[in-house]
Amino acid sequence: MRKEIGVVTSTYPNYNMSEAIEGISKAGFQYIELASAPDFFEHLPTPEKGVSPEIVNPVLEELKRNGLTLQCIAGHTRLMKENSVENFKKVLDFAELAEVKFVTTDTGEVKNDEDEKKFIKDIREIGDYAKIKGITVCLEMHGEWCNNGKIGASIIQKVDHPSIKLNYDTANVIFFGDTRPEQDIKNAIPYMGYVHLKDHGSGKHKDWNFPALGEGVVDFDKIFSALEEFDGPGSVEIEFDGKERSLEEINSAVKKSYDFLKQKGML
Repeated sequence: MRKEIGVVTSTYPNYNMSEAIEGISKAGFQYIELASAPDFFEHLPTPEKGVSPEIVNPVLEELKRNGLTLQCIAGHTRLMKENSVENFKKVLDFAELAEVKFVTTDTGEVKNDEDEKKFIKDIREIGDYAKIKGITVCLEMHGEWCNNGKIGASIIQKVDHPSIKLNYDTANVIFFGDTRPEQDIKNAIPYMGYVHLKDHGSGKHKDWNFPALGEGVVDFDKIFSALEEFDGPGSVEIEFDGKERSLEEINSAVKKSYDFLKQKGML
């Protein structure tokens, strides 16, 4: 069962786009998810500062030189903030020019019923804009609200928009939701557009420890079996244990993850 699996560049939080591109390419991957998360890291030109072919094309050319296809943009840290809808539309503008069909995002902080009403209103407007552009926006298991597949599925049902789906993260459901992904992913699959393949070092709630695939406690044989019912693409994500890592250490973990997926018949 082969999938179009790349690496999301949040794996390289302290390094630039070119360094991430080179490491992902040399590991053997053919696909990439470039991350744009204001206040954290920008692995593509910030969409809010402008979107045009002159800005987008050099990114695509660099990817092509390294044998990579841009299949997704991670447009995090925008929702439930000031000007969230207009800012997110800029991310979709970038995706359209880059001919990218998937954009992932966190939901932002939703703490009460009023927040939830605002979120649903905003994401439906974003969904309408995405639909015009042929893009699917995928909500990640991230934060205290959308923190496992069962809850994520209920959110998608409430939003009820064809261009809004889930990005299931196999380790975030442990960290944020204290939930095992091997069973929980089955709740999400009917509502998924994208998947983040991420391992967890201990299986403990709130333990920030996301090593290379195959080095943690997630049973990926069960995950891959469940994913036979999912025909979308995905990305590997590695976030270690919260400590800053050298470029060599990150590249090594990315290569280990590639080898793991290759051995499992996923690439």
